[in-house]
Amino acid sequence: MFGFLIALIAGGVTPMLEGPVARPIAGMLSDTIELAEGELRTLAFMVAMIIAGVLCSVFSTGTPLSLAIGGMLGYFGMRLLRWGQRALENRKG
Repeated sequence: MFGFLIALIAGGVTPMLEGPVARPIAGMLSDTIELAEGELRTLAFMVAMIIAGVLCSVFSTGTPLSLAIGGMLGYFGMRLLRWGQRALENRKG
């Protein structure tokens, strides 16, 4: 469960890692690998999930499936929350 929470947080902080983490990495890779602007968010997500994997390894918690699901829910969490709110509003009205 703790591993799931770590991955959930990692997915949620992905947009915050895009500027300070993904851009410098993309800059270092620019000589060999060309990254499009839209791929920076993907790179930030990969970095976040690597960090989550390392933390789960340090704390001996989590499974690959819980990391994948937690990361996905964290990444899309705000969109899923808005979808749920709209569904409730449509149901009431």
